[in-house]
Amino acid sequence: MQKLTQTAPRNIRQGGFTLIELMIVVAIIGVLASIAVPQYQNYTARAQASEGLSVTAGTRADIAEQYSLTGKMPANAEALGADANSTDLDISGRYVKSAKYAASGTPAKGTITVTFNSDSALGDGKTMDISTENPQSGWTCAVGSSNGIEENQLPAGCKD
Repeated sequence: MQKLTQTAPRNIRQGGFTLIELMIVVAIIGVLASIAVPQYQNYTARAQASEGLSVTAGTRADIAEQYSLTGKMPANAEALGADANSTDLDISGRYVKSAKYAASGTPAKGTITVTFNSDSALGDGKTMDISTENPQSGWTCAVGSSNGIEENQLPAGCKD
């Protein structure tokens, strides 16, 4: 008797990913994105808020100079070269709409209030206060007294 050799049918396996594997990958990417996007927005807001520190650097130097010469804070923005009886400083930037200076209290505390414009991630009209009683000991930042930015949006240069 003659035997015929037959090859057994071979299972041919298709390559690639299953639907469940692809769904797991998409879910992982979604979770990572939900964490990354708010962190990026916060980073962007802090970077834009730091422009407030940059554009007021010259004014802060002028205040420090006057403080070292007279021993007291300048009374108003006019003492810094602004128009008479004005609190507005002639300062603006890409994200900074305006800046105002005022001194108040005893001992006098000088405060520069920076207002941000609508192009910023901080929000139109939001404010940040940069203040000091003695410019030689440094400046502190805080959320604005009216319509202030969020605490977590303060620039890294303001952190103690």
